[in-house]
Amino acid sequence: MSHQSEILHLHGPLTIKTIIDVRDIVQVYLQEAALRNHALIIDIDSGEEIDLTLPQLLLSARQTAAHAGIAVTLSKPADGNFLTVLQRAGLLGGDRQKDSFWLEGKAA
Repeated sequence: MSHQSEILHLHGPLTIKTIIDVRDIVQVYLQEAALRNHALIIDIDSGEEIDLTLPQLLLSARQTAAHAGIAVTLSKPADGNFLTVLQRAGLLGGDRQKDSFWLEGKAA
């Protein structure tokens, strides 16, 4: 794997109303990362409106990326609205290794 990365900045409402467009953008970035043998870093503006569809999309994207040998990480630990959604959805289980993607921005 190359040490180079594609960076995807997600901003604006990240909700069920916009998730189809966000999914399409994520797919393009995953394809580009695979073609270039790069990792994908996702930067989320956690001050925006976010709902459960975003973590669901990211879980799916990570699984797709793993099958293609692409590392996906967050640019920074989840905070703000994003962290609140993760907590309310029960996606943070207290297992440091499993939660590291969300709370440390690491590939798992």
